[in-house]
Amino acid sequence: MPTLDISCDDLVVADPAYVAERLGSDTLWHEWWPELTLTPSERRGLEGVRWAVTGAAIGTAEWWLEPVRDGVVVHWYLRVDPARPVRGRALTRVRERYVTQYRERLWAFKDEAEAGRAAGERRTGHQPAIVSRSEQLPHDQYPFEQARQRRGESMAEQTTSTIVVNATPKEIMAVIADFAAYPEWADSMRETQVLSTDEAGRPKQVRFKVDAGAISDEYTLDYVWSRNEVTWTLVEAKMVKGMDGAYVLRDLGAEGTEVTYRLAVDVAIPMIGMLKRKAEKVIIDTALKGLKKRVES
Repeated sequence: MPTLDISCDDLVVADPAYVAERLGSDTLWHEWWPELTLTPSERRGLEGVRWAVTGAAIGTAEWWLEPVRDGVVVHWYLRVDPARPVRGRALTRVRERYVTQYRERLWAFKDEAEAGRAAGERRTGHQPAIVSRSEQLPHDQYPFEQARQRRGESMAEQTTSTIVVNATPKEIMAVIADFAAYPEWADSMRETQVLSTDEAGRPKQVRFKVDAGAISDEYTLDYVWSRNEVTWTLVEAKMVKGMDGAYVLRDLGAEGTEVTYRLAVDVAIPMIGMLKRKAEKVIIDTALKGLKKRVES
């Protein structure tokens, strides 16, 4: 079992043949992974490519395309061991770096391939990529869910982003814990209410009313606090079925504090994973920028 076993799934609403041609370019992948040497071991035409990986990590990588209605789901796998032994939090940071690096580039490609198409608009002559509940497909027949089941994956995938704030971890945690002020700086936040506190007097359960576009709801979260980290899980909600998240702070000394926000949301209505993660990314990026502005002001 490789130390790093990474998989990402993203919907691109474009012609599968075009996506295959663009993503099949060795030059493209060398640009995306300059620290890795990718040597093709199997070319599968419209279905993808498999590589042997050397350089900063040793193992295999591959992508394969799964046509879904008016688009194609790009499945990416990276199964490697770092060339130098890495453990614990350092290994987690390496994994997050690879995921972030891939997602930023794949989403840039997606924006390019979908240029001129309004969000949610289907390609001409094709059915929309999102399968709605009204179509009454059994849950295990949703195309995206089928792909996950073939790989034995969980539905809970985290979206992660990081920002550096010019403040101490203590100053940042104080702003994170001040839920009453959230509507002042968190754009999607409409109302907050602390329902209970822990033995140290920190918020334990908090009710939120949020309007974040694709993910809008009224929900209650349960918080667990430590010195430089706070995590939360969902207690109850109207729309979402699960919400796990965390703020993790790393003191950089004179350079400030690195703040990492992790979020995984499971919604009650069927939603292509890429769209859900993109919604998560919007929530995360907006929150981090708002947090930075609030703390540094």
